[in-house]
Amino acid sequence: MAHSTASLVGSTMLPHGDHMNASKGFPSYALFKNASITATLSGAGVASGLILDALILSAFGVGYQTDAFFTALTLPLLITSVFSIQGPKILIPVFTEYFSRSDHATAWRLLSSLMTTGFFVFAGICLAGMALSGVIVPVQILGLEASAVSLAVQLSRTLFWLILCQGLASILQSVLFAQQRYLFSSSGKLVTNSLTIIVVVFGYEYFGIHAVAVGMLLGGFVHVAVMASALFAHGFQYRWVFQPTDPKLRDIVTSFRYPLTGHVLGEAGTILQNFLGSFLGSGSLTVVRYASRIVQAMAGILLGSVVQVTFPLVSKHAATSDLRAQRKTLLESIQLLSLVGLSVCVWLILAAKPMIVLLFERGEFSSADAALTSVIVGLMTPDILLGRIVSVTQTLFYANMDLRTPFMSTLIFTVSHTVLAIVLVGLLGVLGLPIAVSLASLSNTTYMISKLQSRFGPIGWSEMWGFALRLVTAVTIAGVGFTLGARLATMTTVSYSLAKFLDFAIPTAFGLCAFITAASLLRLIDGRFFLPGSERHGPFFGQST
Repeated sequence: MAHSTASLVGSTMLPHGDHMNASKGFPSYALFKNASITATLSGAGVASGLILDALILSAFGVGYQTDAFFTALTLPLLITSVFSIQGPKILIPVFTEYFSRSDHATAWRLLSSLMTTGFFVFAGICLAGMALSGVIVPVQILGLEASAVSLAVQLSRTLFWLILCQGLASILQSVLFAQQRYLFSSSGKLVTNSLTIIVVVFGYEYFGIHAVAVGMLLGGFVHVAVMASALFAHGFQYRWVFQPTDPKLRDIVTSFRYPLTGHVLGEAGTILQNFLGSFLGSGSLTVVRYASRIVQAMAGILLGSVVQVTFPLVSKHAATSDLRAQRKTLLESIQLLSLVGLSVCVWLILAAKPMIVLLFERGEFSSADAALTSVIVGLMTPDILLGRIVSVTQTLFYANMDLRTPFMSTLIFTVSHTVLAIVLVGLLGVLGLPIAVSLASLSNTTYMISKLQSRFGPIGWSEMWGFALRLVTAVTIAGVGFTLGARLATMTTVSYSLAKFLDFAIPTAFGLCAFITAASLLRLIDGRFFLPGSERHGPFFGQST
């Protein structure tokens, strides 16, 4: 499947002005439809996650228990994210090639081999993590008291088993994505959070913060069962295949060296936040972590969904050496990312405080905690759009089996984030952590765009100027609408509980209506796209007049 990019460029290079014209015939309906499916499920997952967060904060507040829980969760999440994020980048192109040739027998045999070998590998990592947790957890939180360190070690011994769940889930999810089946593959957060909520509601009084860990583990196993059932329904039958020396399996394992190293470097930022945050006072680590969760949750609702559906499409075109279609897919994905991402960023900056007050200000979570969390969210918001632009540009490199360039971008992010975090925390305290994330994302985005241009030729950026101007105008109008809604909300005289809801809902509704109206008038989106049969006609985005 791997092809020389030089030969691709030489054989399919488009004239500079032809990219957007060519994209008019591209079936944008598939991108939008699949992104909508994953976005809906991601949104449900985010909503369930916010409910879970509210339960945790209400029950345990911002203190040593939540600090211990998030510290215990750091390494298991770091390792599981290696497989859940980087695994599909290796496996989707492999299985896409088999399915494009209708070679299902070979695909199913490879999947059985991966599941068998993966089980032993993931279980081994879990056991090693449990054995070493007494050493590797305390070094992350040297500034916390002994009770928090002891609790973190106990929790980590349960949470390390998430690696087995998520490792197997990432393999099954990659195959579903390669078949462009997104319903069950995108339901992981919803399933996991829902079961965790049930366990926490009925068990936190008896098991304390341990109920959260048990619920997450139960949800992870159920998600694996759901995706396995989906594949069984489409012809997969698991067979015991344990052949570690199989050449194809060894190629896949070897391909992980760049993504694995790069991801570990990238996620090392979380460990750095744990270390620096532990010296900033009790609760600082929890506030930063919750702000980060909110930002990443918002990014995952729609923007992460665009990246998820872009990669299988790009991989499909890469399998047939169609660079023209790859570039069209990328450009339309960036347009969709910009349309959603910029509006979400502005909304989150304006709505962060009333949203956090509405969701979390109760029990042990104070108004001061809400104010600090909202400031950190606002400073971290640029990473929503910049991080997803980096991810979508990386799809072309992964689809063409170039693993080194994404690794270098991760290395640039890690180095810049580390240096900036250390310097800015010393100058600004806890606010230095989110600023460092945003600045590091900016440097990473600059690098990836420059590499994209040099590797795959002109993408057609100049054709987007009209779209960008209309988008900025629409977002500005939405910001004005939000501001007017916020002033109206302050004029109401109601109970405090209702006031919290209105302070969030009224400005959001005004801003959303203003954005939809402006987007329609400025033809950001072609309304005909939503009519029956639109998948056979023009693109999703309206053309400038």
